Amino acid sequence: MARISIVIVSAFLLLLAAASAQAQPCTCVDVGDIKARMAEANAANAAYAAEMQKMVEQITRTRDPIPYTPERREKLQSRVQDAVNKVAAGRISPTPSIKGENPGGTSNTCSVTINLSPSATACMKESVKRHEDHHQRECRKTLSAGKVLGGVVTGKVDRFERDGAQLIQYAQEEIGGYTTEMMFLQSELTRLAQAEECKPKPPQRRDYTAQPRAPK
Repeated sequence: MARISIVIVSAFLLLLAAASAQAQPCTCVDVGDIKARMAEANAANAAYAAEMQKMVEQITRTRDPIPYTPERREKLQSRVQDAVNKVAAGRISPTPSIKGENPGGTSNTCSVTINLSPSATACMKESVKRHEDHHQRECRKTLSAGKVLGGVVTGKVDRFERDGAQLIQYAQEEIGGYTTEMMFLQSELTRLAQAEECKPKPPQRRDYTAQPRAPK
């Protein structure tokens, strides 16, 4: 009976350890990637904020709205990507993706795809997933079969276009995605900074007492 109890307890501890590892995908070796991804997210958010300021100034000046279109999105994304590339210059991306794909994406019917290459760490996969989960939540707020069918009929299948969104709303949602990532990454960075296994190990002193002494 005691042996059975020990087995049960051991199994419970293994499950607990597995759950803990699943809840904490980032490890000590991920600290560099975390800082690099946070720098990219900060650069993206700063670029989106600057573009939003330009939109506000244009709307104030012309008194005309700036509706979202896929073409305007592409131009906006190109300028934001340029800002991200500047902070990423000279180093390997922490979120390597499958060639020709973005690290992650959310479809017009709110399904999430993570396009990271196998070399990406679990930490970075979770970071990108948090970003796309934000888009998925926002997408589901307006998703309906009627809107999807209407988009097919009108040719406006892009969810922002079919919803009649403004370009500034698209930028706001992207900022929300990157901010969600940064909240996750900062929490992991703080946790790892306090983890004993991540703290620098003191230098080992060599013990000379056991060494054979030279003859006098």
